[in-house]
Amino acid sequence: MVRTLWDALGEIEDRRGRKGRQYRLQSVLGIAIAAMLAGANDLIAIFRWGRRLKPEALRLFGIENGKAPCHATYHYFFQALDADSLSRALGRFARGDGEATHFALDGKTLKGSRRLDAKAVHVLSAFATELSAVIGELTVEPDQNEITAAMVLLKGLPLEGAIITGDAIFTQREICQHIRDRNGHYLFTVKDNQPELKRNIAEAFGDLSPLWSAA
Repeated sequence: MVRTLWDALGEIEDRRGRKGRQYRLQSVLGIAIAAMLAGANDLIAIFRWGRRLKPEALRLFGIENGKAPCHATYHYFFQALDADSLSRALGRFARGDGEATHFALDGKTLKGSRRLDAKAVHVLSAFATELSAVIGELTVEPDQNEITAAMVLLKGLPLEGAIITGDAIFTQREICQHIRDRNGHYLFTVKDNQPELKRNIAEAFGDLSPLWSAA
């Protein structure tokens, strides 16, 4: 049986209290995703898109009473949503039965995510090039860095036989060892902030290394 996006949404842990579960997690997320695919880019737009759905359309989202969620429901729902759990579920869905052999690690700060004195949200992603999809994503906490987050993210990826690429921040012994222990391979950038490693690489390649000509 084909596994659908609806099935994937059903795997996400619902952290809302019992009183906050007037609508199923699948229903609210399903409407939100459909609304965003239709061009909605904020909660007001999602709410308005959902309110225009007819009762028969709402039933397809698991809502039998014919009443779409109100704006406040979306607000509190997304506040309580476990973003990392959502990311893992969507990553498994994107991966499906496809085989990915190249994962590109990259961290990005989300534009417009800063609120009051809080820092903007920073997310580390693993992009599977063969699938053209992000199959792993992790929010980097304010007291965390991309190196620590990368170790957590890598533990959830199928690394055997895969190649992991990324910029110089991931050129760390612990990360490289973890990839090799899982029978994976890595290709990371080495910069001047690791002069000994850079020199060792140049010596290993001898006259073939472009580093000698640049010296």
